[in-house]
Amino acid sequence: MPANLAPVTPELFADFKGGKESALEQLFRANFEVLTQEANEKIQDMAGAQKVAASALMDAWDRRAKLENAAALEQFLHNAIGGEAAHELRRRAAAHHMTDTHGGGHATLQVETADQWWAKIQGALRSAQADPAELARRRAEASRHEAAKHLQKVAAPKRTGLYVVIVLVIAVLAGVPLWYFNKGAESTKAGALLNRDDAHVMHTKDGQRGAVTLEDSTAVKLGSNTIVKYTKSFPLDARAIELIGSADIKAPKGNSPLLVKMGTFWVYVSDAEFIGRNFPEDSGSVMLKAVAGTITVKAGQATKEIKEGATALVLKNGTFMELSPDRAQLAFDWVSGNFVAEHQPLRKVLAEMKRWYGIEITPKDTSFLDRPVSMTASLDSSKTAIAALEEGGAVKITLTAEGHATLVDNAANVAKAKKATKTRK
Repeated sequence: MPANLAPVTPELFADFKGGKESALEQLFRANFEVLTQEANEKIQDMAGAQKVAASALMDAWDRRAKLENAAALEQFLHNAIGGEAAHELRRRAAAHHMTDTHGGGHATLQVETADQWWAKIQGALRSAQADPAELARRRAEASRHEAAKHLQKVAAPKRTGLYVVIVLVIAVLAGVPLWYFNKGAESTKAGALLNRDDAHVMHTKDGQRGAVTLEDSTAVKLGSNTIVKYTKSFPLDARAIELIGSADIKAPKGNSPLLVKMGTFWVYVSDAEFIGRNFPEDSGSVMLKAVAGTITVKAGQATKEIKEGATALVLKNGTFMELSPDRAQLAFDWVSGNFVAEHQPLRKVLAEMKRWYGIEITPKDTSFLDRPVSMTASLDSSKTAIAALEEGGAVKITLTAEGHATLVDNAANVAKAKKATKTRK
């Protein structure tokens, strides 16, 4: 269970957020032991738990600008312990697998004093000059270097020329993110975390839209009648989102990509922006548009890159198709604040208007619902949308006192009006 941390006074929090190293040291010395105990409950190894505790404190230091108060700092530390412990267990499992497969051993950590760990933290601060981005980069480099050294060590007994070449290639590829080779494992983990009861959920209703910026600066715009879930300790345990509905997602570059679950498919996003759509009535298909950068879609065993400006329809069976311009407009133009339908069946336009405007229009006759409709209207005005539908669909809409809307065919009257205008000319 989470440990009870030492109280953080407003003055200490202000100094910590302001970047005073003395405040970090005070926080470290007051909480290093209890955080280590909390981590040890998860990984059952005191030396590894010390490493987890130190990493959690450094993560808090790196992200201090985004922490609003002492309570947020405490919650962040507990979340960081969970994320770092999970990472340590995965690292050990991978190392154990390499040992079983190739033979040889791997280095073990030793329990050290708090002073020794503080000296390491000071060294990291000095080497990175207290710059979070540079610190993250150097940590990643160090991790890749350790992986390369380990691979070279376990491969050392094999001295044939071909084997040496293979080892060198593997050592170089150690710098490539693991997700590139193991998308299945990453998505399995992310899917399990998203299915947990403690996952965060955001929901918009018909006629509503929303926006949120997540902890890693991922910006999400929610369309109407949309559900977005993300992991409880996002992005510490997994940088993952589940989308049901429609959303515009802009993910900054990270050490690992943002994973977006859409139905049975996964979209991998890093330093890119895309619009996705997968409403339940879309029969399991997904519509995508790469707004900026390149995204990668995993559908079963197939993967496909979608480059900036391109669109795609991914069918339930994993088949990739390009979207027609009119379908793309109806699916994606909401992001610019407009409802655009070009040559779309009236029945589909009515369903989409219910979603985007929150108004349900009931036709008195269903014989003309396949009539093609072309219209453009602002999402901010249902009155403008109704007028555009009447003109573009040759229909007449009546609003009752109870707020219900009924629709009748008006094509004959429209034709008469056009004929009269032509005669007058």
